[in-house]
Amino acid sequence: MPLKNSELNYGIVTRANHWLSAFIFIGLLTIGLYMTGLEKGDDRQALYALHKSMGIAIFGLILLRLVWLKLSSNPEQLSNNKFEHILGHAVKGVLYLAMLGMPISGWIMSNSGGHEVAFFNMFVLPTLMGEHEMTHEISEVIHSTFGFVLIGIVLLHIAGVLKHHLVYKDVTLLRMVGKNKDTSTAENNTEEK
Repeated sequence: MPLKNSELNYGIVTRANHWLSAFIFIGLLTIGLYMTGLEKGDDRQALYALHKSMGIAIFGLILLRLVWLKLSSNPEQLSNNKFEHILGHAVKGVLYLAMLGMPISGWIMSNSGGHEVAFFNMFVLPTLMGEHEMTHEISEVIHSTFGFVLIGIVLLHIAGVLKHHLVYKDVTLLRMVGKNKDTSTAENNTEEK
């Protein structure tokens, strides 16, 4: 399995980052929605700590993804429809923006609320600012807005992938799970026979 992306397929680094980010996002969303309904106490504090740690993880993954894109660009989308092609790029751009904005706004929200942001008790992120009520309230609105934007964008992303897989019957989904054969290799093998 190649590490880097090819013109036709995603490499193992991109696929691992994609699926790890997806699972962490689902966990973050689930914990985030659940913990806000809990009464103050040890359980809620433990979930907030876990939520922050997972937020740092997803922030690190998106930064790695952006660096990796410079080293190994993604294969081109498999769409002949210009509108879908533009929509696919727009969805991906908003997804990256929200995946950066959500953890940053959460970090600011925690700091401005008088709390530190730790990664599984291994290290603490630098404090961006001191306690500030107005900043805390604004960052809280921004953080939850990014959450709802991410839900919508992820649903659009899934709908697009399913349309490619079920309607167009192309290899969009297969190449993200590592099941797509390199067609250029397949063609060369056919020519040799």
